[in-house]
Amino acid sequence: MSSTQNRLSLLACHTDEDLLGTTYLYPLPDKIDRAWPALRQEYRGVTGSKANLPYSGLLTVLRAIGYTCAELFPTSKTAPPQFLAISKPLNRDDLHDAIVLWEQALLQTAADKFSFAYQSQIADLIAGAAPEETSLWESFTRTGACIDAPGWAWRAASWAITNKLAGEPWSIDGKTVHLRPDLAGCLQVWDTSLLWTNTWEAAYGERDATKVTDEDDTGWRTRIHYATLRLEVAAQSYPGLNSPVATIRPRVSRLSNTLKSARTAWFAPRAGNGPLLNLELGGYGEHTHVDHTTRLALDAWTRLHGEAVFPRTDDETEFLAPSACDLSGKPGNLRALIPFSGSYSVGRGVGMHTHRELARHLSAVLEQPLLRAIQVEGRSFAPRRRTTDGRDHVLLDDPRLGEILAAAGRERLRFLVLYRHQNERTRMQRLLAYHYNRPDLAAAGMPDNEVVPLTENVEVFLQSADELLRHGDHHSRRPALAGELLGLDVPEGTRLLALCDTEFDASAWNRQRRASRVKNATVVDPYELDAKPHYERELARLGALTQSLTPYKPGRRNPRKKDREINTPLDALGRELEGDHRGHMAIADLHRSAGLVHPRLTKALAYGPNGMKEPLVHVGLHLRQQRGQRRGPATETPRLIWTLVALVPQEDRMWNALAFLPNAGTPGGRWYDYATANTLHRARRLPDGRRNDAQLPRSIDSALLKLGSHRGIAKGYAVYVSGDEARSIWPLMANRHLGRVLGSDGMLGDRPALPGFTLDLEERPRAVLRVTAGGDRVAAPALVEQLDYADDDTVETQERKLATGLFLMEGTTNTYILSNLPQQYTGSSRHARAGESYSRWASTSADEQTEAWYSHTATEICVLYHPDGHAPLTYGLAAARLCDHALHWNFRTRYPAPIHLGIQMDQDHWEYRRTVDEDAEDEY
Repeated sequence: MSSTQNRLSLLACHTDEDLLGTTYLYPLPDKIDRAWPALRQEYRGVTGSKANLPYSGLLTVLRAIGYTCAELFPTSKTAPPQFLAISKPLNRDDLHDAIVLWEQALLQTAADKFSFAYQSQIADLIAGAAPEETSLWESFTRTGACIDAPGWAWRAASWAITNKLAGEPWSIDGKTVHLRPDLAGCLQVWDTSLLWTNTWEAAYGERDATKVTDEDDTGWRTRIHYATLRLEVAAQSYPGLNSPVATIRPRVSRLSNTLKSARTAWFAPRAGNGPLLNLELGGYGEHTHVDHTTRLALDAWTRLHGEAVFPRTDDETEFLAPSACDLSGKPGNLRALIPFSGSYSVGRGVGMHTHRELARHLSAVLEQPLLRAIQVEGRSFAPRRRTTDGRDHVLLDDPRLGEILAAAGRERLRFLVLYRHQNERTRMQRLLAYHYNRPDLAAAGMPDNEVVPLTENVEVFLQSADELLRHGDHHSRRPALAGELLGLDVPEGTRLLALCDTEFDASAWNRQRRASRVKNATVVDPYELDAKPHYERELARLGALTQSLTPYKPGRRNPRKKDREINTPLDALGRELEGDHRGHMAIADLHRSAGLVHPRLTKALAYGPNGMKEPLVHVGLHLRQQRGQRRGPATETPRLIWTLVALVPQEDRMWNALAFLPNAGTPGGRWYDYATANTLHRARRLPDGRRNDAQLPRSIDSALLKLGSHRGIAKGYAVYVSGDEARSIWPLMANRHLGRVLGSDGMLGDRPALPGFTLDLEERPRAVLRVTAGGDRVAAPALVEQLDYADDDTVETQERKLATGLFLMEGTTNTYILSNLPQQYTGSSRHARAGESYSRWASTSADEQTEAWYSHTATEICVLYHPDGHAPLTYGLAAARLCDHALHWNFRTRYPAPIHLGIQMDQDHWEYRRTVDEDAEDEY
């Protein structure tokens, strides 16, 4: 019987022993334990530092002079390393001289005092060690369901893959592309003739170019901008595979025309195709300089070889002084990434065609098969949320809206509309009238300072709040101003939501912020005057959840979009508000904050033969560590935010959204309905803490235990964990421990194996899933093939362009890839499918070059634990459907709905910053 099956190939390859080759280990003698602390003490006395010796500068030198991968291991903030790993052996004298010059640079020796005759015990010890050649393949330990290796082995494997790819030119769209490696193990196109170029004026013409620039310099419109293809190469582990996997991630790297404020740069020090030197830069504006460690490496390297790596004049005391580094012309030997991701005339993304061609090139050069996955569930995950001109008619026109509100913890909603400008007042009034099907109120208007019913369960209260919402330094008065607002006293059972008028221009604020950082600046950082965090906190303390709405900016209308027929006043109002995407999303976000969950979720989860047929609580765990302010108080400690959000099934297919709120400063906490937890969370500061706090897993298990009294009709609960931040907390979250046997107490060694596993068996989760969305851990989809199996066992393969659905990774039983198309692709704009059939090198449209080029997205779903006798597909599919069925957004979310709700709860906080502790080590 004939059949058809879809197969997805990722932009990743298998590896073998021959590909990885060998590495050389220099074991350091025991005397290093005395010599290293002695040098460190001397270094600290000279510099005042309290850190370990900055040996990354030494490694940069060794990599550069030997065209090799070099690592000292193990890394430590205090202890000396135990051995040096190098991909190919160095000349002993070169190794000795490099260490000698590095040590003199550490001790800030004057330039004219450097000498190869300097006596260094560390140089003698390291250079005197006899290297031992070892198979890199043998450095990887098979742990059962995955592999493990020390950090140096992963980096050495990445280097071997990088050099293999660099040795073979790549043919695409009639171009022969040479990929040049850098010392970090990545590849990029360095040939100037193969850089992508564009200008705003060429793309849009002089008239429209003025609308997209955020620069004061009018030459921005006609200045040629350059971008290049950069490939991030890495050796990684994948669940269920017993060998390293070679992955590449293509990036459009936009090149800067100035070194000011840049952070990443490369220099081609020698002719030919040798590795590029990676530079790390510090400082801002005119004070941009080479990072201290890198500067030491460059100094040592230059003196070692006697090369004039960078031109220097007598009055310049450091490498790469801004006055000597003019990047305004055609890119040369020194290139830097743009420091700010603002307007640029070359868009992001390389396109799906480039992904496919890269995958073929990767497989051919490495002579290895690509990673593949077989489709187990198609694109149809049951009907998803749909909107009509931005309006969620399924939710808002449901006759059970009152029951949905009751399931969310309240019987009524009151929208408190606060405004400064009359035009924004009118806009917010019309938006609410449209979403709640009251076009009559949009036309007739709503009075100020009065309760206006929108529906039987929803009302609105408008009032002016100019001083409260106005930006400025009068923050001390905002608590009193918030307390004077009318409409805050609501009847019992009423949820209070605030929609606020605010002003924000990202380009102008960024320019002002940069100006405020200049020495002796008189300009104030606009974020210090920002009213939003202050009135959001004060309104939360008064029981109101806030959503700020920035001014309306009409987008470019797609001329090919067909207009919907207008039959009712609501249709006419929707047409007028069609382009106000910010306004529609603000209303949707308030519905999310209120905890509204439509009953369609029940059908979505149970849909099809592999759907979840029994009621189950779905719990999402989100973790994030935030560094203290670098320019703030010196005593500010890191913040640790963890959120648990549960979607609890109720009778009649209703759902209740709950969130756990830890106590402030003391152990414990309790579950609230999602909106109440949101309100209390915003009313206080983010808690202090770190991911390695020993009490964290126990606190989360205690919260899961307390969930038991809220389960209702559910038979148990499943936990979905964001895989980005949790791998180092629970052992079985990391690939290296997969397949390990647990004790009956749920521990792996002295650590809880998974969330909830310190609880009694009947209180543990039914299933635990790790969900990782794209990023650096999940290889991108590349090739899509349809396999047609005939009755005579022959297989015909046809290449396809689309792969949406759930795919099972080959060689595994519980790891899935959710492949999707970006929302851009499903739109009907002119360049929605840019990159589908050709690369940026083949594009002749300047307009198209400015656009983002599409590619498939991938989410990895790994079922780490499930009951015996249950198919892991049931739980993997539930996670996929919870990603696919966004509660209040079109299409889907990056993570399952419970995790997404936790992420949004975190991001809504007024202290939120997108920072993670840079010292935290992730496990693969």
